[in-house]
Amino acid sequence: MPAAAQRSDQLDELAIKRAQRGDQRAWRDLIERYQQPVHALIWRLFAGRARHRVEDLVQETFVRVLRALPEWEPAGTATLSTWILTIATRLALNELRRPEHAALTAEPEGRVDDSAERRQLAKAIAEGVARLPEAQRAVFVLREYQGLEYREIADILELDLDTVKSRLSRARAALRASLTAAGRTP
Repeated sequence: MPAAAQRSDQLDELAIKRAQRGDQRAWRDLIERYQQPVHALIWRLFAGRARHRVEDLVQETFVRVLRALPEWEPAGTATLSTWILTIATRLALNELRRPEHAALTAEPEGRVDDSAERRQLAKAIAEGVARLPEAQRAVFVLREYQGLEYREIADILELDLDTVKSRLSRARAALRASLTAAGRTP
């Protein structure tokens, strides 16, 4: 989701305040609004691996969000969506660093597309993203799939802005090379 669309679809201030006070309806609204972006982020960071853990991490993200929400400052530097994606990203990256995930291979996404060509291209892209080193994949997914700005990515991953840019450049180059090797024109 592009960053501009993401910001315009934020929960309103009243809903956030209600959620911060523990209003369960506001919690449901928050989860409903951000569940898909969080799931997509974690799914892509895992690059199709350990599917069973994706759902667990989505749930754990919202447990942590709801626990910490009373302390979140709407006037702070991060939007609500960036703050939630930061929690999801850190959970996923910590999970990926666990030894049992090191040897996992990517499974192709089971999406149904309109044409065989689109499915093949989607599979080639997913496989290329899965082969990216974890640090490059995180930057790539946050920028290209979540539509975050460089500064937001730097804040989420606690990196220097130039590091974000160089990792993204390397990730794009590696993905282009992967697609070229697979006989796909980037």
